[in-house]
Amino acid sequence: MILAGIALLLALFVWAYAPLRARNLAAEYEQFRAEHQAEHDSVDAQFNQKDTVVNGIQWHYVDEGNPDGTVILFLHGLPEGWYSWSKVLPLVDQEYRLIAIDMKGYGRSDLIDTDYNWHTVASQILDLMTSLGIDRFYVVSHDWGTIIGSVLVGDHPEHILGYVRMRADLIQGESRDRPSFSVYLQKPQWLFFQNNWIASYLYQDAGWLIDTVYSSRMLTNLSQADRDYLVYEYSRPGVAEMNPRYFNPANWDLTSAVGKICKNNFPFPVLQLQADSDPSQPPSIFANVNTKCPNVQMEWVTNANHFDNFDQPQQVADAINNFIHVNSK
Repeated sequence: MILAGIALLLALFVWAYAPLRARNLAAEYEQFRAEHQAEHDSVDAQFNQKDTVVNGIQWHYVDEGNPDGTVILFLHGLPEGWYSWSKVLPLVDQEYRLIAIDMKGYGRSDLIDTDYNWHTVASQILDLMTSLGIDRFYVVSHDWGTIIGSVLVGDHPEHILGYVRMRADLIQGESRDRPSFSVYLQKPQWLFFQNNWIASYLYQDAGWLIDTVYSSRMLTNLSQADRDYLVYEYSRPGVAEMNPRYFNPANWDLTSAVGKICKNNFPFPVLQLQADSDPSQPPSIFANVNTKCPNVQMEWVTNANHFDNFDQPQQVADAINNFIHVNSK
């Protein structure tokens, strides 16, 4: 009874404190963005930044390379943005057209629409590509971008030339409704962030989130400039409230996001590109890919943790270039 009472008092304290904390953090990060505006704009100026609205959904994206070339769509993960690919894009063959978007609910993309069903988000991304006059394209995805990317290529295979799939399980978690208990042990955020209130409460402190996540999931050090750009984008009003919707189990379809890729009979090639030093996705869970997922190629990024797009951008770009070159013949 005493412990239950203490827990109740703690919950009431947090509940009462949350609005004040939210206001203080909003003011703190508004000031942060003002102080870092010049350096943020300097980074933006190095890439071709674009914005468009498609069927009421606001999209922000970077459009690089040859505008008439074969298209590669880049989908980022959590807590990221188009900037996750900023080290990789210059190293990918510039004869391709390279489109890196802010996923829905991130950065400068839509922060209003509340439908985060994975199939809906995938369809909205396809609508964006169609609006740009792009019918067929390659997909490169990372982390939660791979969840949506896997649904996208599975739902719309006629539009896909090939798929490079990064930083997501391939064999585990094939249940449609829930991941296995072992997945929750490896990724407790998948469980905790199902509660939108808890997730939003944590996400509001963008600096803490970026520092905590990246420091433990990189082998190299995230530069101060990279850190500040990520914090700037992730602290935009509305991001903390929208991001957790990806975790809502009502939006899930793990069969499409995981199992369907492993068992694929797609008319296009699939490459699973994995970092070799990510403790949340150790090499052991991919040991049976060749037998269980015979239509999936496997390649390793060496000396890299979860954010291999920052740890080893040259290896990532080389793998993308080689995959497309080989499969374009």
